[in-house]
Order: sequence, then structure tokens, then C-alpha cells
Amino acid sequence: MSAIGLVVAIALPVALLLTGLVWYGRRQQEKDTQRAMARSIRQSADDLLDALEFLIMVDDFREVQLVVLDRVDHLYSLYVENLPAGDPLAAEGPVFDPEPYRAKIEAAKGKRKVLKSDRELRLARRQIGRILKALSVMVKKKVISETAMLEYRRYLRLTLLEREVDTYTAQGDVAAGRGDVITATNYYKAAKKLLIEFDLQYPEKNERIRKLSRRTASLYEGGKEHEDNLAKELSREAEDEKGVFGIPVNPTEKKKF
Repeated sequence: MSAIGLVVAIALPVALLLTGLVWYGRRQQEKDTQRAMARSIRQSADDLLDALEFLIMVDDFREVQLVVLDRVDHLYSLYVENLPAGDPLAAEGPVFDPEPYRAKIEAAKGKRKVLKSDRELRLARRQIGRILKALSVMVKKKVISETAMLEYRRYLRLTLLEREVDTYTAQGDVAAGRGDVITATNYYKAAKKLLIEFDLQYPEKNERIRKLSRRTASLYEGGKEHEDNLAKELSREAEDEKGVFGIPVNPTEKKKF
């Protein structure tokens, strides 16, 4: 065999092997990219489901909850579709069953007027913020109309405001009940500030501001300008380990599918 033939005989298999390794590396990179995209979609679905669970716990407006549930279901399906071909998770099929959540929504057992802590208030802001963002995405994808989105946004923002105001008011009432005038005043001021700075008008706004002003004034006059309903509601929520529908009040408690 000539020297050239020997070189070719050695180089050709090596070249084929290197080509195969490059192709395999690129395929793996493509699959890793697909998995990363799928994981991102799955995380969005998980986050939106958390937000939906919280909304079911604190409110009973079925229409917007069913819209969000449909979006959650779509995201979980999209997650499976974006997994690489042959991925074991893709072979398992659907990873989410919307029916138990649909049943919870249809049950509509009521809504909580107050949240049990400042921490839960922060959670409410974050979760409703996620839903508002999802609604905007649904409009862009023409899943819902812009008119519907604006209606849902207004309702959710008002719902969040009411929970914040009622919670601060209840905390103020509890402080007033134990004679802590300064703490009660600060909670009433916080509730009043939320109402004043809220950029949407609604019929009860001015009356609620006046009631909070009377509550504050009564602290220094030895009177009582409120009933104990909100304070009792706050105490009840603080004692409950579980929210309605069996959804954990504790946001750190893991849900189970």
C-alpha cells in the first residue's frame, strides 16, 4: 500500500468518527436547549397554578379563575410538547389534570375578607401580579379579548385592594382592642394610604376613607367606631391551619398533584 493510501485508510475513519462526535454533540446541545425551554414553560405553569390556588382561596369570581385554569392547562401541555423527542417525561403524557381545580372553582364556597399576616399580603400582591401578567399574554395570543382583560384586571386590582385595606383595618382593630393606640393608628393610616393612592375610582372609596378617619379619631376620644367583625375574621384566619378547599394557608407547604 502506498503512503497516500495508508494515510487515507487511517484518516477516513478518524474523520468519520470526529464528524459523528460533532453531530452527536450538536444533537445533545439541541436537546439541552429544548429541555431548558420546556423547564422554563413548566416553571411558568407551576407559578401560575400557585397564583390560581391562592386566588381560589381568597376570592370566588369563577369566570376569571376558569380563564386562568385554561391557561395553566395549556402551559403544561406546551411543556410536554417542547420536550425533546424520546424524552421519558414526554412519553408519560399529560402532567396536569385540571378537573380537580375546576371542581374547586365551581364549588365557590366563599372568600376570605382578610389575610392573616403581612407576609400573606405580600404573597397576595405577588400572586395577583402573576395573574395580571398572564392576562396580558393571553390578550397578545388572542385567547381573550382586550375588553375582557381590562374587566378582569379591574376586578383583580379591586379585590387585592379590598383584602389589603380589610387586613390592615382588622390589624388596627386588634391593636385598638388591646389599647395599643399607636399601632392601631399606623394600621389605619396604612389602609387609608392605599385607598387614597389607588388610581381607579369605585363607589365605596370615599366612604371607606371617611370610616378609617373616624376609626383613627375614636382612638383618641375613648370611643369605638367599629364592630369586631374584621378583628374576629383575622383571629379565625390566624387559627386555621388550612384554607378553604383544603388549600394550605402556609405558602411554603408543598401542593400535591
